[in-house]
Parts: sequence; structure tokens; C-alpha cells
Amino acid sequence: MTGFAQIHGPSFALLSPTTDITVQDTLTWVRGAHSVRSGFAVSRNRKDQNGRGNYFGSIAFNPAGNPNSTGNGLADALLGNFRTYNEASADPVGFFRFTTYQAFVSDTWRVRENLSIEAGVRYEYSTPTYTQGNNLVNFDPSRYDPNQAVRVQANGLLVPGVGNRFNGLVIAGDEIPEDQRGRVELLSTGDYARIPFGAPRGLYDAQNLFMPRLSFSYSLNAATVIRGGAGLFYDKPEGNVIFSQLNLPPVLANEQYENFNLNAPSSGAAGAIAAVGDINALDPNMQLPAQMNFSVGVQRELGGGYFVEATYVGNRGEHLIRQPDVNRAPFDALRANAALPSAQRVSVNALRPYAGYSAIRMRISDADSTYNSMQLYATKRRGDFQFTVSYTLGKALTNASGNGDNDAPEAVGDLDYLYGPATFDRRHAFVNTLTYRLPWLRDHGGVLEAIAGGWEVSSKYRYQSGQYFTATGNSSIGNRRADYTGAEIDIDGDEFKWFNTAAFTNPPDDRAGTATVGQIEGPSFKQMDISMRKNFRFGGRYNVTPIIDVFNLFDTVNFANFPTSSLDANNAAFGTLTSAQPSRSFQFGVRFDF
Repeated sequence: MTGFAQIHGPSFALLSPTTDITVQDTLTWVRGAHSVRSGFAVSRNRKDQNGRGNYFGSIAFNPAGNPNSTGNGLADALLGNFRTYNEASADPVGFFRFTTYQAFVSDTWRVRENLSIEAGVRYEYSTPTYTQGNNLVNFDPSRYDPNQAVRVQANGLLVPGVGNRFNGLVIAGDEIPEDQRGRVELLSTGDYARIPFGAPRGLYDAQNLFMPRLSFSYSLNAATVIRGGAGLFYDKPEGNVIFSQLNLPPVLANEQYENFNLNAPSSGAAGAIAAVGDINALDPNMQLPAQMNFSVGVQRELGGGYFVEATYVGNRGEHLIRQPDVNRAPFDALRANAALPSAQRVSVNALRPYAGYSAIRMRISDADSTYNSMQLYATKRRGDFQFTVSYTLGKALTNASGNGDNDAPEAVGDLDYLYGPATFDRRHAFVNTLTYRLPWLRDHGGVLEAIAGGWEVSSKYRYQSGQYFTATGNSSIGNRRADYTGAEIDIDGDEFKWFNTAAFTNPPDDRAGTATVGQIEGPSFKQMDISMRKNFRFGGRYNVTPIIDVFNLFDTVNFANFPTSSLDANNAAFGTLTSAQPSRSFQFGVRFDF
């Protein structure tokens, strides 16, 4: 039923009131050349959020396989004759909580008149987010017992009555606290009753974090300063990594019925026992992401209001979070299955290592990153004509640009295969701003000055090199990394062929594609904006300021990034840019102050 397939009911409504409470204090002690600061903070976060399970039901109207069908999906919907009906047992609410304890001490030491050093350390006891009712569930590979494994048929359905459907699932904490038993309900029949307690309340352990810091400032002379520093920082994972753990058995069940009418959905035939649908999980041994930042630079004040700066800035990231499918079928098994005659092929779920489950997207903290950059800056800060100029030459490399990044299907667990330019890497960035207070008619006096004098013109020009993309191709097991032919990639292309498409081809079935991460540089961005304004003052205390803005003054065509289809060597649109950023536009406004 095209046009009706994405109708959502109130089960997608989000409940999420949040309260943050922080108590903190800081003490400063000055003695001689030392200024010592210390302090502490205790933060408590409370968020009550629902899981948004499919508790209002999901209906599919499909003539195929439905003996009650009229032969038309829309007609079936009008009559209520469904093919499948799926409904979650509840909309569970997690009363999410965490507390963070922090303390620091630092000393700013004036070693000499021209040298200052600051050294310190920050401590944090970082606790994971948990729920008061312990209604979080995780998949823990160490708790998966092959002796209790279900048996998966060739069509992906389970053999009834064999094994434990929820083998490997574990509930947070030791039990539901007594004061929460009216808030939390767990299913306790059949295989639901076999899911044990015993996971950490927040699904991973609290951690003691020490973060040293060191910086210095050294004056070569009255106009030149060298500054540098380094520090270690940690990041608590966002709540979204754990919120979805509400929607797993035994907190939630999904029931499916087939081939009946909406006047009595549960009278239909019970759905066949299928593998547990795609689920999220957290590595019980997860480490908090860490980043070491460091920089050193030279700043110099020049005459006439000019100032220049050159700085090296870098960082190193460790224990970065990504989200691979730990239940992905092995590449060789997928390839061998695809080589069979179609009638002999089995469902992918029959090839997965943890039988009875589909994808298990687990947050794992095993990724890393590096960033190195040269940052140049110059400005003129006095006079009618002022400007800033900044340029960054940087390079960000990683094997996980975001905490939802997955493995490559042909190289599961191979972090080297995933390593390359980050999705947010922009090798070159240049920004220039200009402000000119027009001197014309400034001291002329009278009506002419009031109308035509005192205007201010400002502009901003920005150039940014393109994002880096990875070529894909099609194979017997689906879309994956393309093969690189060795040809030159960069050409003087246009929107119809941005890069040399002959440099990539479909990957072979017997190995991973040889294309590397980020071999294709996308379109750059160039834009000049300009603004004019003047302040008209009257009545002693009234100001009217007309503002004229022009965005993309030269109407530069800035192509948008590639859609997924344009990165697929098997697609006719390979290498094609299909859209562009906004063209030139004007904006007029008036500001009135009184």
C-alpha cells in the first residue's frame, strides 16, 4: 500500500522529563608565586523515559500468503484483513539515574617574570546510567551457552521446544528492588523465566578516572609568547547507548498473529517462532572513551593592531565506542551459501554464531583516532578596516567516526580495514572576515551625513575542502567495499562524473575489496556573504538599524555530498552528484532599539 506504509500511532510518543542536580565548591589559595585552586562537584541526573515499544500494534496488509485477502492490499486494509499483526506487551518506563563525583587540584606557578606553568589533576568517579527498577537487559556473549542453543531451520525459523530462545540475555542487578515492584513487571513464563539477573546495574562497571593537565606560557619579549599544553579527558557515553535496553525480554514481549481480521487480532494463527529481532547491547567490559589533547603555538602582537598566531594542535583518542554486529554471519559462510543453488540456500539467521538471534549491535570501546593540524591566524583589531584570517591544515584518522559505526561484512573485527579519514575530516579550512566602516561623509554634517554617512560593510568568505567517501560495490552477499583498480581517482570532474569511476569495480566473491576508507574526496564548499548596516539615531534614545544581507554573493555552485547510490560501483549513478547547496539569497531587516 504505497503512501500508507509509514503511518505511526501514539506508541512513538516520547516521555522524557529530566532533572539535573549539582553541588559544587571551589577554593583558591595564593602563596608567593603559587596560586592553588581545588574543588569538587557531585552531579545527580534523573530521567524518566519510556521505551516506545510497539504497544499499539503494527499491521501489515499483504495479499501474498493471506488466504483471506481480496487480492488488493488497500481493500484488505479497509476490511481489516491483515497478513500479520504484531504488538508489544507494554511501553516500559526506565527511571534512569546516575551520579558523578568529581574533584580537582591545580597550581599556577609564576616561575619567573616571563614564565608561568600550570599543573593539575582531575579525578572523576564515573558511574554508568542505571534504572531504579533494574529493568535493563543486555546480551552478554560470556553467558551464551551453546548447550542451550536453539535449532534454526533453513528458513530462519526456530524448531519449537528446542533450546532457550533467550540464551545469553541477562537482567541488570540482583533483583527488582522491593520499592520498585509496583513500577516494573517482568514476564515470567516459558523461556522468559530462564533469563537470569546478574549484570551490572548500568550494564558495565563504574570507573575511577584520573586526568592530568599541564600547560605553560613563556614570553620571549613584550610582543611574543609561546604557549603549550596537554591534558587527558574522558567522556561518559550518551544516554542513547542504554535507553533501548528497556525493549528486550523479559521486560517486553512481541506477539505476532497471522491471517485474520482486526475485530479480533489474537484469534489469528500464532506467528511462527522466528529469531529474536535486531537488538542492541553493551560490552560488559566497556571502557570509557579517552582523549589526549596537546598543542604548542607562538603568538605575536604587531604594530597597528595586527596580531598573528601559529599553533600545532593534535589529539589521540582511545577506547572510542562503535557498534558492530557481533552476531554477523562469517564472510566465508555467507560466500559459500551464496554459491549454492537458490533452492539450497539457507537464511542468514541460520549462519549466525549466536543461534536464535538476528543482528546484535553491541557498543564496544575498541576504536581509536588521531588528529594533527597546523592552525594559522591573523587579525587587525583597530581602525576603520578590520579583518580576521584563519587557515587550518588538519587530518583526522579513525576506525569509528561515530558510536553507531558498524563492521564491514567482509572483515568483521578487522579495525585496520576500517581505518581511514573520519567522516568529519576536512583537510583544508579557510575563513576570512572583513569589516569596513566607510569614512565617506562621516564629518560632513547635516542631512547628507545622517542618510549616507556612517555605513558599515562586512563580509565573510569560507572555503572548506570536501568530505572523504568510500566506494562500494555489489557481490553475491550484497553491498560491500569496492575493489580498487589502481587508476587515478581525481579528475577535473563535474556533477555527472565527479571522480574517475573506472578506478573502482565490484569486489570479487572470494575476498574483501581493496578500496580503502576515504579514497574519494567529495565536493568542496566556497561561499562569500556580505552585509551592510547603518545606525540611525533620533529622539535622543531611539535607534533604527536597517540591515542588508546577501548570502552566496557570487552565486557559487556548491554541490551537496554523494547519495549512497552514487558511491556504488554497480549503480548507473556511480560518481554522480545529485543536489546542491542553496544559491544566492537576499535578506532585508530592520532593528529598532528604544
